Amino acid sequence: MISVGIDISKHKITVCMLRPYGEVVKAPHSIDHTEQALNALIERIKSFDEDVKVVLETTGGYHQVVVTKLLSAGILTVIVNPYIMKKYCAAALRKAKTDKIDSIRIASYVIDHWFSMTVYYPPDEFYAELKLLSRQYTVMFG
Repeated sequence: MISVGIDISKHKITVCMLRPYGEVVKAPHSIDHTEQALNALIERIKSFDEDVKVVLETTGGYHQVVVTKLLSAGILTVIVNPYIMKKYCAAALRKAKTDKIDSIRIASYVIDHWFSMTVYYPPDEFYAELKLLSRQYTVMFG
């Protein structure tokens, strides 16, 4: 089993791939938000002959492009609430916070919770449109 932890920021994603007991498959590295880079990541993930779970935090809207690409490629994707990750990371002795460290912690979280992870299924189109309209209404009419 391989855990892929992805930390998403505005212009790039940081990816770390781990096996159980901290064995590093691919050290944390940054990838630009480009179609070519995401396609290369997807090919890398699909090249493994074992179970792979990709996990990332919800980050406003930045994660949507990555999630959509992963799901359309048929990759098992899990989205974790940032508050849950914050609580998980609070148990760590070292409190450093960088994109690389975050991707390692996300990948470690997957290994620790492998069997309880729920796969993400995007909402249907109708629900997504209602959500957007609701937000627009709230912004306009408070």
